[in-house]
Amino acid sequence: MSTRQESETRRRPAAVPDFRTDLILIFLLFGWAFLVNRKFRISGLYMDDLYMWSCWGEQSFREYVFPVGSTRFRPVYWLAAWLELLIVGNHITWIVPINILLNALLASFLYAFAARLSKSRATGFVAGMLFLSSHFAYYQIGQLLGLMETMGIFFAAAQCLFLYRYLREEGNGGRNLGAALLFYLLNCFTHERYMVLLPMFFYCLLIKKEKKVSRWLLPLLLFALMLFARRAAIGTLSPAGTGGTNVADTATRGSILTNFLVELLYAAGVNAGPDYLCGLPWQNTPFCVKILVLLWNLLLLALLCLVLSGLRGGKRYGVSWGRVLGDAVFFLGFLIGTAVSSAVTIRVEMRWVYVVYVFWLLLLCCLIGLRRTVLLRRNEDPEAEHRYEISERFPLAFFAASAVLCVLVQLCYRSCSGNIYLFPNQKRYNSLADVTYGKYGRDILGKKIYIIGNFYEMSDFTAETFFKTFDPERTGQGTEVRHVDSVLDFGQVTDDMIILKEDAPHDLFTDVTDLVRDLKLTVVSGYYTQDGWMDENAHLRIMTGAGGDIAMHVMYPGNLRGDEWIRVTENGEPAVTYLLKSNEADFVIPAAPQQIVDLTFSTNFYVENALEQRGTDRLAMIVNFTAE
Repeated sequence: MSTRQESETRRRPAAVPDFRTDLILIFLLFGWAFLVNRKFRISGLYMDDLYMWSCWGEQSFREYVFPVGSTRFRPVYWLAAWLELLIVGNHITWIVPINILLNALLASFLYAFAARLSKSRATGFVAGMLFLSSHFAYYQIGQLLGLMETMGIFFAAAQCLFLYRYLREEGNGGRNLGAALLFYLLNCFTHERYMVLLPMFFYCLLIKKEKKVSRWLLPLLLFALMLFARRAAIGTLSPAGTGGTNVADTATRGSILTNFLVELLYAAGVNAGPDYLCGLPWQNTPFCVKILVLLWNLLLLALLCLVLSGLRGGKRYGVSWGRVLGDAVFFLGFLIGTAVSSAVTIRVEMRWVYVVYVFWLLLLCCLIGLRRTVLLRRNEDPEAEHRYEISERFPLAFFAASAVLCVLVQLCYRSCSGNIYLFPNQKRYNSLADVTYGKYGRDILGKKIYIIGNFYEMSDFTAETFFKTFDPERTGQGTEVRHVDSVLDFGQVTDDMIILKEDAPHDLFTDVTDLVRDLKLTVVSGYYTQDGWMDENAHLRIMTGAGGDIAMHVMYPGNLRGDEWIRVTENGEPAVTYLLKSNEADFVIPAAPQQIVDLTFSTNFYVENALEQRGTDRLAMIVNFTAE
């Protein structure tokens, strides 16, 4: 070996740094995961998430994990969801941090896989960062059901990893194939769309020229077992589509091709869907962001050209064009399969593109790794020609540059995630949780919650179930939700009532309990709402409810002489006298419904030897008003 080559060898970093490098990079991935997802929040459940929680709260373990007669059969996911909800319980705000942790763990797995493929920890780290930065993660992070998408991506990537190990003769071929089959089966019972990845087994068996018949038959047997289980559980083999549709009824060749192309555009940074599906459609995307998308894709194209040019003469170093093509088809098979699996539905939701994006990243890492293998082996070959050699750091530089542009684009798209159809609803139910459980804690349980307006058209199921999620006993303890048109539709605000108002322009609920309480009962003088004490003379204005009459419960804590009376003047009319014959008494003041009634009170008694005097007159009695 020449002196120059020896010098280069000495300067070359060790191929296998110690495990501390991996830990540091994984720690950075976790930090980025929490930073980039910091705006997501769940403090109240609704729609599918609320339904999933209600099933967990009301069904047995067997009924929850192995339901019979459902439209879907996903026992692996339902088992994981049952365990997650067991941890979460009524701590709804834990859902997002748990989702972020799981996504960061998935990114760490992808980092390890991508680093192995690319022969570079730096490349693997960039791939992990790109995965976490993607705006496709909105569902995984921002919804309870996001766990299903995280599991689906992990199982698909794990199937890919072990099949790739099988292809490359890494370890025991039978064990790698068996592990891939296991993850495939788990994925079919997580989300049925991943059953389309079955052909990848036969592609690998064909490339390997596998002669063992059992290895050809086993994927078919597992596939048949999965179909039999589905048929027994839900009575059909056809997977259900999105939005309550059936794939067999809605899928056409034209729709599948269109959706497939839309998914590829999404993966390339072009939001090809409407705003309610992608947040920021391409036609509304700022021009500067479009330029970034163009530059990003040009850099990726240049990277591919650079990688392919570096593979010239690779056969001499164990990387033939046949291997390059075989590996490219392998990862493209997973990419196309996962894209087609979701293209059969009536629309494309970005959460389904996430797994497509993953296999695109893995394909790039694989090609970079093949090129790096050629360059490393060529550098060790004393007879190799180095005139046209380009530094092995160039692909990483191009990849890093494209990654920076990609992250900028993704952050822009993430800023518009609130426009996706899930999040206006999520925002309003977060608000409902914030102004009730977030403000009053468990004291909210058992109360009557009046909501002024029903623009949001809250379903009966949501009204009955929403507050159960905050109850450790999962019953809601009698909490009621009632919608009213105005404050005139109910009487006085009592301690067991909370009054909310819809703020439709901002997708919020506001707590107006104190405001309505003051509106319902305005104290001019002589009455103290905090504990109900009234002076000898008092002046109030009370808003009546639909029934009109005002009920008055009186308690006098002194000794009665027998001639105590309370005189009430209503709207300036002649006074009505009520005789107090016992220490506690109930009286009814006749009044017109849905009106503000001006009342003055006077008594011929007061509390003797009272420890305090709050106004100019002495304390006389405790009075509570009810106007239904």
